[in-house]
Amino acid sequence: RELLHAIPQEYRVDKADGIRDPIGMIGTRLETEMYLVTIGSSPAMNLRKSIERAGYKVKELVLEPLASALAVLSEEEKELGVALIELGAGSTDLALFHEGKIRHLGTIPYGGNAVTSDIVQGLGVTQNDAEQLKEAYGCAYEPLMTVDQLIAVPATATHGERHLSRELMTHIIHQRMDEIFDKVQREIQTAGFTGKLNAGIVLSGGGASLEGITDLAADVFGLGVRVGMPGDKLGGLVETVADPRFATVAGLALYGAHRVALGGVVARRT
Repeated sequence: RELLHAIPQEYRVDKADGIRDPIGMIGTRLETEMYLVTIGSSPAMNLRKSIERAGYKVKELVLEPLASALAVLSEEEKELGVALIELGAGSTDLALFHEGKIRHLGTIPYGGNAVTSDIVQGLGVTQNDAEQLKEAYGCAYEPLMTVDQLIAVPATATHGERHLSRELMTHIIHQRMDEIFDKVQREIQTAGFTGKLNAGIVLSGGGASLEGITDLAADVFGLGVRVGMPGDKLGGLVETVADPRFATVAGLALYGAHRVALGGVVARRT
């Protein structure tokens, strides 16, 4: 395996434990507890090869939740305790922060693609139509559907134009997202952070754009929930990335900018 990040958790100076910043202290022995993030060598090599074939050079690999956190989390949230839930296509990533530092990382192998597949099976539509219906009419919280609405489904080779129940689609999405959040909740409990997330939950990734997603998350976790929008820490045309699906790429830009500010060199296109 290959080491991606070595993140200090706390320090010990001589026999004094629980020191967050030892700079300025006097002692004879300094120890540190580190959170190590690794990746399999083969996936890392494939990532680098893909990017190099596109004409770029890889300076560094960065864990997705760490990049997203730079774009959407505040220092106060990290200090109080916060869970960043990245609702991606193939997986749902969890990053727990407490006392200003990342404390736990986890991955649930279900994401937006699982929701789309459920819609395909439940409504009898194609994969492409299911994705379009989810983005246009998707809702993750059934109580919001007070009046049923019929939505038009494009004609296919075997079916003419049809109208399907939005309430049924909402039920399908609600059930799958509830399952995903329940798995995230168990991951938080296993990590020992139940009751420590005083800043609540922050959602990012493409799935965070679903209508009603914050209502469902608030029900499952019993905490305050908000959608993380990149832009507060950026300048320029920030409205072009004011969407939770851009949290990771905005965070990667910030990560690179921090590296340059610290004297690092960013590889340029050749």
